[in-house]
Order: sequence, then structure tokens, then C-alpha cells
Amino acid sequence: MKNRKTIKMGFLALLMSVNSIAFAQESSTKKEKQIVRNDVFFNTAETGPHTLTLTVKKLKSDDGFVFLGLVDKNKNQIARTKVKIVDKIAVIKIDSLPSGTYAIQYYHDINSNGKLDTGAFGIPEEGYGSSNDARGFMGPPDFGDMIFELKEDLALEMKTVN
Repeated sequence: MKNRKTIKMGFLALLMSVNSIAFAQESSTKKEKQIVRNDVFFNTAETGPHTLTLTVKKLKSDDGFVFLGLVDKNKNQIARTKVKIVDKIAVIKIDSLPSGTYAIQYYHDINSNGKLDTGAFGIPEEGYGSSNDARGFMGPPDFGDMIFELKEDLALEMKTVN
């Protein structure tokens, strides 16, 4: 029974991490006005010279969308987007980013209900992932395992779990 409880708590922590870091539907502060550039919602007006190109692979189908969130080193949401899937791959371009330390989390919303669906014990039923293909054990990956430096234009590939 103890192992079941540990598993349940681990997956609940994963779900909370994925939902809180990447997929908030509102600005991190109500006072900020969101800016939209190329179908990407930004929570800051700060811009920079860099483009981040993300390729999400190993998606189960072309159904639904990929919801993706970009946060800074302080876990402040910088940008979020929802993209269509073609040939089980989603490609996202986030432009005008300043140099900095970032992390990404995403999920494949197969049924287009706007949330990461879970089953027994809070285990995700839809695909998800993060930058550096970071994986957690019995819960979310460590934030430090997801972070990466953006110093120039950068292309990242991420493989979906589940």
C-alpha cells in the first residue's frame, strides 16, 4: 500500500509541475498585458535578438494540439503557445528572445480539452515532455535538469513521454 501511495504522490507532483510551470492560461500577474507575436503569447514586452526553434517528436497522433510553455530561470512564465501537429511532429518558433536561462515543458492535448488528462494515481494519459528530455523518477524532473542557456539562435528537439 505504501508503494501505491508513493506512486500516486509522485505522479500528482508531476502533474502539478507540468500544469503550473508550462500551461497557465493567464498572465503570471493580472497587471501584465500579454503580447502576441507569431501565435506565441508573451508575458513580457522585453525582446532580444534570438530565435528558439523547438521540434517535438514521438507524438502519438496528429489529433489535438501541443501546449508549450517557456519559463525563465526563476520559473516565471515568459511565453506559451498552442500548435498543430503534422506527421506526429510539432514545430514551434519563438522569436525575439533575449539571452538567458530557460526551461520548457509541454503536453500533447490529444482530445483538445485544454488540459493534461490523467488516469489512475494521476498518471498522465497524454504525452508530455520537457527541455533536455529531462525525466523525473516517480514525479517531475528536477528544474535544474530542464534548464538551458540561450546565447544565440537555437534549435532543440524533444521526445514525448507516454
